[in-house]
Amino acid sequence: MIKVWFLMALMAYPNMNAIHYKGYGGFDKQQECEERRIVIENLIAQTEMNKGTQAFFIETFCMEMYAFPSQWDAPRKAPVNPSEFGA
Repeated sequence: MIKVWFLMALMAYPNMNAIHYKGYGGFDKQQECEERRIVIENLIAQTEMNKGTQAFFIETFCMEMYAFPSQWDAPRKAPVNPSEFGA
């Protein structure tokens, strides 16, 4: 097993009965995941403001988890555009 970092974004909106969530890939290092948190929070906030959403709350987390090496073997190209992060 190898350690990876998974970025999770949670969003709450008034008058909605559910918490919305979205996962954003895996990262080798905690530092890389923490840096992406800022990008993702800003992207989500900008998207909501562009849609005219009056109120919303965003919270992101970098979660440590373990994966099988075979899940991590394939080389990955980092997305150039932050909108390509989504899962």
